Amino acid sequence: MLLEIIAADLKDVRDLNQTVADRIELCGEMDKDGLTPEYELIREAVRESEIPVNVMIRPHDDTFSYTDEEVGQMVEDINFVKEQGANGIVTGVITDDHAIDTASMMRLTDAAGEMEITFHKAFDEIGDQMTALEVLSKSPQITTVLTSGGPGSSADNVEQLQKLATRGKELGITVMPGGGIKLENALEIVDTAAPEAIHFGTGVRVDGSFASRVSREKIEELKNILGD
Repeated sequence: MLLEIIAADLKDVRDLNQTVADRIELCGEMDKDGLTPEYELIREAVRESEIPVNVMIRPHDDTFSYTDEEVGQMVEDINFVKEQGANGIVTGVITDDHAIDTASMMRLTDAAGEMEITFHKAFDEIGDQMTALEVLSKSPQITTVLTSGGPGSSADNVEQLQKLATRGKELGITVMPGGGIKLENALEIVDTAAPEAIHFGTGVRVDGSFASRVSREKIEELKNILGD
């Protein structure tokens, strides 16, 4: 099972490279649930990391619906990330009526080229998630959907995550649970939803917050719990 962990700064990147993590999600401003990082952090993180780095592309935390100008800025950010040689991006755009914004996503996927794309937790705000999953699966670069299965934490939506993971496997897209996952509930989520990947933020931090550092011990314990 692929284990993805958030890095919020360069020290996180360095620390995670000393763990059994499989992939890094690089974010800025975690007090806003993760925005596009500063370009210098992107450059240094990709240069130093031996673990694949997927970079968050999210211009603000007001909404997951963006203007044409904001999507244009996201395209510029993606071009920079691509130039640095990152493994992929983490992004998502939805309409005001809570469906996939296919036109905006096409602009972003075109800019991404061959990079992997994770559609992030904007997915949690979508009304018809099964239809949305089918829409996303038609874009070959979109390899992963990061979701809690709906409002709340992953632990609140385990049955929905199981349905999404099952349908995702049929469609060839990985549904990756994330949000509110801790060592204490990880096994239940994995046993029920049977995902191919899992995503952690504060759950593998020393004090359970982004104000503390990542914990190698927690990550190793997590791998043991998951049987990997």
